[in-house]
Amino acid sequence: MQTIKQINTILEEIFSLKLVAHAYTEISTIKLQKIRAGIERNRTFFQEITQVYRMVKVAAGMQNLTSGNPKKGAVSILLTSNQRFYGGLEHQLTKFFAEQTSNLPTDRIVVGTTAKRQLSQVASLPVKPYIFSADIPPLEELRELVSEIISYEQIFVYYPRMQSVLVQSPAVVDLLQKPPEHYLESETHSFNSIFEPELNEMVKFFDTQITALMLEQIFLEAELARTASRLTSMNQAESNADAMIKDERKILAQASRAVENANLLDLIASAYSLRRE
Repeated sequence: MQTIKQINTILEEIFSLKLVAHAYTEISTIKLQKIRAGIERNRTFFQEITQVYRMVKVAAGMQNLTSGNPKKGAVSILLTSNQRFYGGLEHQLTKFFAEQTSNLPTDRIVVGTTAKRQLSQVASLPVKPYIFSADIPPLEELRELVSEIISYEQIFVYYPRMQSVLVQSPAVVDLLQKPPEHYLESETHSFNSIFEPELNEMVKFFDTQITALMLEQIFLEAELARTASRLTSMNQAESNADAMIKDERKILAQASRAVENANLLDLIASAYSLRRE
């Protein structure tokens, strides 16, 4: 049976863990509000620029225009964090990535220390790791990744997406919005538009600058989902700590009563001995 001192030590540890969880909860709440505000402010712009990007891709495909550089096949990018305490979200995403790409003819790039660590436990796949200085990398670091992936015909990004504060799930997006072949071959699709500057220059611009902006938006979406997951996990940790504190207090009360009963028995035994003497 645990001593009162041991129980009090355990209670102190649980209280400390609860304070840490509460601090993470407060930080995650503030961070969630900040990231969500930024995403909502830019979401309309990115939706519109994506539509323009798709229009340029379709028009370029109809005219057999490219950016001038020979394109490789497909690349799949897994976005994870350098941090922890995100519940099981990162593991679900890594498993989803492995299942989806294991039989695909694609190169693989993994971002973040979590992916580098967990993917080896899930599947044996050839990957190229990228470890940035932060989960939302500076534009200079992001451009290094963009300079490598723009040489691909298709870019699939696997990332965690927030459906609600309580629900986050793995997702995948085709970053380049490649139009289907039957769409390009259809004679019913035409553009009564004039592109300024020239269409081939716009293709080059979209393949670099706009790709970087769209990828940055996905990094923000991923960080939003991770923050929501951490908020949920830390909130659950607080609840678990409260339950553990309640249980330990019951054990402490039982131990205290046992000590009091033992002391009372000693007192009665001593009084009985004195009376016999």
